[in-house]
Amino acid sequence: MNLSKTIFGTLLLILLCVNSRAQELITNESVLQMKQLEFDDFMIADKINTSDVKFDASISALSELKKAGVSSDIISLIMEKSKQNTKSRTGIYYMADDGALKMVHATVFSGTSEDAVANRLVSGFIPKMKKARLSSSQSNNIINADSPEFTFIFDPSSSQADNMQTDQGGGGYMDWWFRTATSPNEFVLVKLDVNEKRNLRELITGKSNLVSNNDGIDPKYAINFEIEEIEGNKFKVTPTDLEEGEYAFMYQGLVPNGRANQSVFDFSIR
Repeated sequence: MNLSKTIFGTLLLILLCVNSRAQELITNESVLQMKQLEFDDFMIADKINTSDVKFDASISALSELKKAGVSSDIISLIMEKSKQNTKSRTGIYYMADDGALKMVHATVFSGTSEDAVANRLVSGFIPKMKKARLSSSQSNNIINADSPEFTFIFDPSSSQADNMQTDQGGGGYMDWWFRTATSPNEFVLVKLDVNEKRNLRELITGKSNLVSNNDGIDPKYAINFEIEEIEGNKFKVTPTDLEEGEYAFMYQGLVPNGRANQSVFDFSIR
């Protein structure tokens, strides 16, 4: 009897300590820790329902929970909470050092240019490079990892009116990209050329000559990335190892009438 009281008191103390941290972010790892401490399902569920959460509901992550003995009821709750998270603002997010998701705000092109040397060639058969410029030699989105993980959140169910919504702030950010696109496959990842002297970054957005005019990113400059579907409108994107430098995701899909694709989602790897 005394042993039972001791165990109950210990569990109650642990629960009180956990609840005292109301703003603690609960993740898959948190659930595994509570399971290892032999928390009952009602305790784990209560903690999930009264805390901020960020769950990975991918098949591989849920499999790990199941193997660890987490009950089907708790796994169902995790999946439900994960669905609620997808109602957050559409866009591209990266995992910060503190484990929180931070938005990658779009940066508007500060100007465009064409190769002046090629322009002066009489023949015109040497392609002229079209370049878009970004102000400053470094992005405001700084990531301290060579293998960053990004989360893309889309909202393809929105109406056409939603697709045409206006600037929402945050450096010219307009989320029509994520209301028109349905997959990260409609974006391309490229490394930006840095011009320290002129304090800007450049991106080749096309080339032209007398016989052709090609807009968009040349596939040979694209950087590969892996895509894992977390839910119907939420994806995990992991690029291959990135060197230190400046990078950007750029939308390559169909641009709605009335819109111009004049921004990129830029970031620095440090």
